[in-house]
Amino acid sequence: MSAGDSNFQAEMEASADQLRRLRTMVSPPPTLSQIASRAGVSIGTVGNTLNGESHPSMDVYISLVRTLIGYRAGAKAPRNHPDIPQWRERWGRVQELKEKSRIENRARRSVPTRGAATQGLAEQVVLAAMRRGGRIQMFPMADDLDGIWDVDFSPDGQMIATAHGLRTVQLWNTVEQRRSGKALMGGHIEQVETVRFSPDGKMLASGSADGRIMLWDTTTGNGLVEPLAVSSGSAWTVAFSPDNRLLLGAGRTVRIWDISQPEQPEVVTKLGGNLSGGLAVSPTGFLATGHGDGTAQIWDLETFEKRGSALRGHSEDVTAVAFSPDGGLLATASRGVVQLWDTSANEMVGEPLTEAVGYFQAIAFSPNGQLLTGVTNPTAKARSENRENSVVHVWNTTTWTAACDPLQGHTAKIWGAAFSPDSQLFATGGADGLLRLWILPQRTNQSW
Repeated sequence: MSAGDSNFQAEMEASADQLRRLRTMVSPPPTLSQIASRAGVSIGTVGNTLNGESHPSMDVYISLVRTLIGYRAGAKAPRNHPDIPQWRERWGRVQELKEKSRIENRARRSVPTRGAATQGLAEQVVLAAMRRGGRIQMFPMADDLDGIWDVDFSPDGQMIATAHGLRTVQLWNTVEQRRSGKALMGGHIEQVETVRFSPDGKMLASGSADGRIMLWDTTTGNGLVEPLAVSSGSAWTVAFSPDNRLLLGAGRTVRIWDISQPEQPEVVTKLGGNLSGGLAVSPTGFLATGHGDGTAQIWDLETFEKRGSALRGHSEDVTAVAFSPDGGLLATASRGVVQLWDTSANEMVGEPLTEAVGYFQAIAFSPNGQLLTGVTNPTAKARSENRENSVVHVWNTTTWTAACDPLQGHTAKIWGAAFSPDSQLFATGGADGLLRLWILPQRTNQSW
């Protein structure tokens, strides 16, 4: 038995021992058959789990835990029972060791022959798929969150931030695909709707339905200031200027603070009105806003003046905006339509992309400029009739045709999406509580 197998087995048996203790807290202890009946799983699964002979899925594991905790009351304990988080963490520890054990075993079985690649077979398959532009759907990083409203990658890609659950902001380790430290809490009193890392990665901004914006130190997890307030309404989008000097928050208008000294932010100005779409800030220092009259507007973040006239190309609310990495293109979206604009001339570029169905929640260019993604959510009527699903459309920015089939994997609305800095990963989060990572097709000539 390898060290990986040994560690996995030991942790699995320790987990089983804790489950058995939970069982003995009921007097008399329920039989395997009784537990299986209430948990909705097979007797064999219950026996193997309690005996430390197998590690079930999280859903089955938590179902057993909830059954045992609530057994004396005659019903499963609720999902938000205060003890459930520690059991999820325990399951996660076992699962991590299980995966490490699998990887070690695959590597031992894939002893390279003369001229063969040194990677294991799984690694070779993934790299080959990436070379030919394949799309790879990975298992969810998390499947038990209380709705994910927004996601963002840190500038180095090592961390992911999520806005999920009431008052909650969480950091995740991208590579290990697990939580990094405790949730950042305090300052928000309602649902957190947006998160964004500063360009230097030292700060994280979050905005919530209570109209408050928080600035967090990403190293310590502490708040840097007392909550800031947008002018009115929910703080549903935040952004930073490229030089880290300005913080922008959108309510009914865009409020801007100078955060050169993060502990003493100063209100600079407020811009726009009748906002209906997210904010986008270009690397060259311009701001784009979407509005309810079907227009978008570009602003200069040095002068805070409008840059040219409004962009008129939609018949409905502009629900999302995004700059290309060089700032030369602006993408604007409304229901079913994405329009491209030349930002130097304030003119439309080409025909609208119209193959999408539903309204756009978010759009984004990959940092390398090769892809444009658009998250679409169906109308309430379409969803109730099971006619449409929430999907992510992916376009090749050379041909402006689909780079792959739409990404499907969420069972409810997708609220947040973001590219990693190297353009290799795409994260999505939604109302179903799933946090997903995808490897998207790439146009590349580099060798791996």
